[in-house]
Amino acid sequence: MGFVLLGGYLRTEDGRRQTTAERVRQSERLDLARDLHDHVAHYVTAMVVQAQAGEHTAERDPAMARQLFSNIERTGQEGLVAMGRMVRLLREPGGPRTSAPVAPVMTAIEELVRRFPAPGQHAWLDKADDVDSSAWSPQLAKSVERLVQEGLTNIRKHARAATTVHVVLGTSGDRLVVRVRDNATGQHRSRGRFRHSGFGMIGLSERVAELGGELTFGPMPEGGWELAASIPMK
Repeated sequence: MGFVLLGGYLRTEDGRRQTTAERVRQSERLDLARDLHDHVAHYVTAMVVQAQAGEHTAERDPAMARQLFSNIERTGQEGLVAMGRMVRLLREPGGPRTSAPVAPVMTAIEELVRRFPAPGQHAWLDKADDVDSSAWSPQLAKSVERLVQEGLTNIRKHARAATTVHVVLGTSGDRLVVRVRDNATGQHRSRGRFRHSGFGMIGLSERVAELGGELTFGPMPEGGWELAASIPMK
């Protein structure tokens, strides 16, 4: 009787281990899918927008067109490097999933904002004094970077008429508040030249929800558009 009970217990434990392992694998696949989408959308959107701009400036402003095509080449090279990192993670599932970031999160965010503006646009970052990114968990740091990246990518896609883009990092109690804003009004927002996948906002919503946060997006009362998240810092 004891051997029967032991056998049943071991089978139950084995089933639990398999279920847990499958949940872990599913979580890792989902995380990689989000990362892959975010990187591809960010770099490819930048290339498409600059190519479309080059199409209209090639004849009237050859110097600007050459600069745009140079930017496309640089963006493509950077995208290939980012894709290479993702492919290595996919090909080496047993390797460390949480390797050291290429750059500290605030450096990465500052670089995203610095390199974002197109001609005629102004983008800037406001970070409150009490925002301490060194105290963020790796999951929070990645989610904040991806939120800023997705917000800027969507402005490139749908609000190219925006002249100001504002990224705000602040706190409210024990929560981190992240806002990505632009001043393009409804009639100046376009969806026609990009196919809408929907995976960017889905992935972003999942990231924020997993951290116990809230994600909102929509028009602001004073005009323009805002993507915002409120996420617990602990």
